Amino acid sequence: MFIDGLTEHEKHQLAIHLREHDHTPFMVIKHAHAASQCEKRGIEVHPIDRKYLNLLDEAIASLYEKYRQGPGLSYSIHQSTRRGLA
Repeated sequence: MFIDGLTEHEKHQLAIHLREHDHTPFMVIKHAHAASQCEKRGIEVHPIDRKYLNLLDEAIASLYEKYRQGPGLSYSIHQSTRRGLA
């Protein structure tokens, strides 16, 4: 997966969580990755990609209390100040 800061076990549990909520893990991560790449490049993020990035952020926060750091898909325990940017 393109997600940094999660163990393999956490990634597996995330996939199960997404499936249980009627989402295809691959598609969620694909769209979230696309959104993060747009953020890195400073270009507009497509609304669908943004939706899945927010979904991924919320799922990881609720499961592991980890938050995205910077424009990539890198998560850690400490919440950064980027909350106002989303």
